[in-house]
Amino acid sequence: MTVKELMELTGETRFNLVKILLRDALTEMQLLTNENVLQYTTDLVNNQKGYDLPSNLIQVRSIKVKNQDTEYYSPINRLVDTDIKEK
Repeated sequence: MTVKELMELTGETRFNLVKILLRDALTEMQLLTNENVLQYTTDLVNNQKGYDLPSNLIQVRSIKVKNQDTEYYSPINRLVDTDIKEK
């Protein structure tokens, strides 16, 4: 669908306004859409603070720990440890 067709459907005559609204809508859709989301799991080790993560990791969305009694995953809050240094 072209901008002109959209203008005809909506009855709007201001081309630049429709173009700006479309650009804003596309930007918002990009922000709300998650592409290439992968799940990474690892086993926890007693008294270990740092874990190796995949090298292509861009963002950590959430961290959950599996409760062995209920078999459900519980989200944990962000933890900040000043002893861990970035490599």
